[in-house]
Amino acid sequence: MLFPEDEIGHVIIGEAALSLALSEKEISVFSLINELSYMAREEASDERLVEINEARSWLKSMNTPEIAAQHVPYLHTLAGLNEEKN
Repeated sequence: MLFPEDEIGHVIIGEAALSLALSEKEISVFSLINELSYMAREEASDERLVEINEARSWLKSMNTPEIAAQHVPYLHTLAGLNEEKN
């Protein structure tokens, strides 16, 4: 399946969020950045490393989780699911 260029970062962020959820860890902008860093250390593909770094840069551009939730509603949903579990 092919994704438009701007959606590739969202897919990678989704992978990081799923990994955190399956590990029963908090899902936040900060934890997603950390998970993407871990994914980058384990990655061998140069192309995927670029995609991971672009996703990390995009997340880092979010000054606060509130701003991230406004631009990416699914982050808010994931955070809500995390709160319900606790």
